[in-house]
Amino acid sequence: MPNIINQLNQQTVAFDLSDRDEITLTGRDRATFLHGFTTNDIKKLQPGMGCEAFVPTIKGKTLGHIFVFATEDRLLLDTVPGAAKVLLPHLDRYLITEDVQLKHTTAERSLFLIAGKTAEKSMAEFCDSVNSLAMNHWKPTVHSELTGSIRKVDWLNEPAFQISVPVDERQKLVSWLEQQQIPTGSSEDYELIRIASGFPMFGQDFSEENLAQEVDRTSQAISFTKGCYLGQEPIARIDALGHVNKLIRAFRCENTQSSIQPEQFIGANLTAEQSTEAKVIGGITSAAQNPETSEILAIGWVRREFSEPKTELIVTIEGKMIPAQVR
Repeated sequence: MPNIINQLNQQTVAFDLSDRDEITLTGRDRATFLHGFTTNDIKKLQPGMGCEAFVPTIKGKTLGHIFVFATEDRLLLDTVPGAAKVLLPHLDRYLITEDVQLKHTTAERSLFLIAGKTAEKSMAEFCDSVNSLAMNHWKPTVHSELTGSIRKVDWLNEPAFQISVPVDERQKLVSWLEQQQIPTGSSEDYELIRIASGFPMFGQDFSEENLAQEVDRTSQAISFTKGCYLGQEPIARIDALGHVNKLIRAFRCENTQSSIQPEQFIGANLTAEQSTEAKVIGGITSAAQNPETSEILAIGWVRREFSEPKTELIVTIEGKMIPAQVR
């Protein structure tokens, strides 16, 4: 495939994200129950609506990062691959008398991300009034041979939509993409565009070691008016009394050292000075090479006072000091 960044700037590209985990909640108490364990306002979701949220620990740290979509009779939780093995037992341990059923439904559906400059036009055949779809809201597909949903998400710098269809309709969806001449990007392509867009991934760029606000998706994923939930107190305290000391950020790094591969940047320290004794003020968690240049695009964390765009930093790899900049 040609340069994936250029492709997205010009047309529509599909990415197979079926390995992302899905958890389904049913039962009359599903919204009230989930509301008590997430950072966003689940109880306000009506069918067709959705939201982004964190599943926090009692200390306000991130146990999970989810996208919740409400239907008439269930809540669908979309999250990163492998997250269900942590989130399912976490939620299940708090179920007592509530009418809620939890089910791992990843294997029951296929999930593609459709993104790029012409993505809205491409989705028009699947969804009525797709251009008016609010962020994280969804509509059922109107395609004659596919039954599923179209969900608008803000993961990339270009318009992006999830298409979720029953797994037995997967080949029909793949055939439609081929008929429309929509290319399918590889997992490496998706990782590059995710990093280029600065979209952090749970388990890669942040974990249970991070406070929810450190991820810097507070406006998208945290409600400060929703009422009580597990982990609310430390999250509310940070909002009311101060700020976190570090933040997830996107970076660009010069890479004139052709012998240094992108994967070598992962785990590398960030400093503010060119010195072997300089204080560590951050670190790289994801990295990929810009296909048009030698530049390395990255995601990582940095101390708050060094987090403004265009702040100049240094990445140190095997004793080599490489200029970097906050994007």
